[in-house]
Amino acid sequence: MCTEGKQDEVKNLIKDERLCICAVLETHLKAHNIDKACKYVFRRWHWRSNIRNSPNSCRIILGWNNDIIKVTPIHEDKQVMFCLFELRDKPVSWFGSCVYASNNGRGRRKLWRELEIQSNITKNRPWIIFGDFTVTRRLNEHTAGGSFLTDEMHEFNDCVNKIEVDDIGSSGFHYTWTRSLKNPNCGILKKLDRILINEEFLTQFPQAYGRFLLYVISDHSPAVLGITKSQDAQKKSFRFMNYIAYKDGFRELVNEEWSKNIHGYAMFRVVKKLENLKKGLKSLNWKNGNLHEKVEALKADLKEIQKKVDDDPYEGALRKKATEVLEEYENAKMDELRLLYQKAKIDWLIDGDKNTKYFHSILKSRKHKSRVESICDENGNRYFDEQVAEQCVRHFQQFLGVADNTRPVEELGKYIF
Repeated sequence: MCTEGKQDEVKNLIKDERLCICAVLETHLKAHNIDKACKYVFRRWHWRSNIRNSPNSCRIILGWNNDIIKVTPIHEDKQVMFCLFELRDKPVSWFGSCVYASNNGRGRRKLWRELEIQSNITKNRPWIIFGDFTVTRRLNEHTAGGSFLTDEMHEFNDCVNKIEVDDIGSSGFHYTWTRSLKNPNCGILKKLDRILINEEFLTQFPQAYGRFLLYVISDHSPAVLGITKSQDAQKKSFRFMNYIAYKDGFRELVNEEWSKNIHGYAMFRVVKKLENLKKGLKSLNWKNGNLHEKVEALKADLKEIQKKVDDDPYEGALRKKATEVLEEYENAKMDELRLLYQKAKIDWLIDGDKNTKYFHSILKSRKHKSRVESICDENGNRYFDEQVAEQCVRHFQQFLGVADNTRPVEELGKYIF
């Protein structure tokens, strides 16, 4: 942000993307130039920099629309600005850490320790970490990388796992940094910029998503965080729940439907029998109700009956009832575990691992990253929310065509030799 051209790019980005918060990294601004540059870029916005922690050159500047957002600084150093963000018109708040990591491993280790401290402050509160981490996490995030993770990559991943955050679902550029825009022979690209969120942030803002935009004149891709309104629930397609295969009546149901005589080609008969099975399988699934609620209810019943047994250990009927409830609880717990295995698509854990909190966090992350928040047409126009589905339909209508008037083959017989 040390030239007028780059300042104009930031100002246009704020306008085009209708931002309420904007963080600028690696500004190269000296202390005496910061005020002038920020007044030009942010106008009536409030802003804050970490120039006191980096006197040679300002590394981080954070600007925000004070009419919409209230920002309370908590901690800042050379590599991170940690703040509390609160909406003015709603009781909604979250923690945010704006990062510009050091270029060397020793410096980044200080950042990892600081983020671990911040994770203790943000416990059970929404938290987002965004910026330039100057190191990649995976092998496919470096065009000139090796065949194994470096020690610095392992340290970064260890920190991410320890503070329990993950990349937000995003679209746009995969590689967010290029070594040189002006050198056509330089093909080194890396993913250094990220938006990391914790589970609480995803719970409070389930429609949040990230976009990594064109470089334009910067060697980094601008990252934009968007939060859209919740969309109406769509009708879900049929999904076979694996745990049903272990329930009484499953084999009999399949045998009954499969023994029915259906006329047609072999593949048609198979498809038709599978379709006929849907109704019975759905009924078998609904018969078991909400598994998570069922497990909690049986657990409460088990505690109650075991307490009664402890008060009256000689009552045979109570002991028999406790045994029955325990068996029912263990069966429901196993059904729940099988369902979570299937939904989270995890098969490397041992059967005895019942860490359902971990399963739920995996499910949220997978569901979040699988959403399509925006789409571009062939002309470069971008569409969001419900317009995404409309554009998909329009694209395939143009690609595959629509129904047209046809003539029976018999009428064309005289033209066929």
